[in-house]
Amino acid sequence: GLPPALAARGHRVMTISPRYDQYKDTWDTSVAVEVKVGDNIEIVRFFHCYKRGVDRVFVDHPMFLEKVWGKTGSKIYGPKAGLDYLDNELRFSLLCQAALEAPKVLNLNSSNYFSGPYGEDVLFIANDWHTALIPCYLKSMYQSRGI
Repeated sequence: GLPPALAARGHRVMTISPRYDQYKDTWDTSVAVEVKVGDNIEIVRFFHCYKRGVDRVFVDHPMFLEKVWGKTGSKIYGPKAGLDYLDNELRFSLLCQAALEAPKVLNLNSSNYFSGPYGEDVLFIANDWHTALIPCYLKSMYQSRGI
């Protein structure tokens, strides 16, 4: 409820989630970025739709989709309650880094009032443990470079 409420008050709002499914109304932005996850460089793509005044962005990477399409029975955090997948740290590190890049690299023109990239003047709301690394990355990877 918060994103549409903020949009209704005149703010430009983007939500960022893992792409766990095809989401019929989203389109591939054709934008890809590289993020460092563990010892590897991973490429993520962004999918987008515009609903209720909000840019809905989905981070596309096989680490997300395999939890739905693979042998996990659509359990996206762990094989059972209270037990996490061993790659959760990598997956959500990837999500957080992609989320920090999205406002800079996505050229979104969905709204009659806003167009282009969000830029660097943004507020991030990290509302669950999946996004807990965002403030850490903002400080260590961006603020330290003056971004």
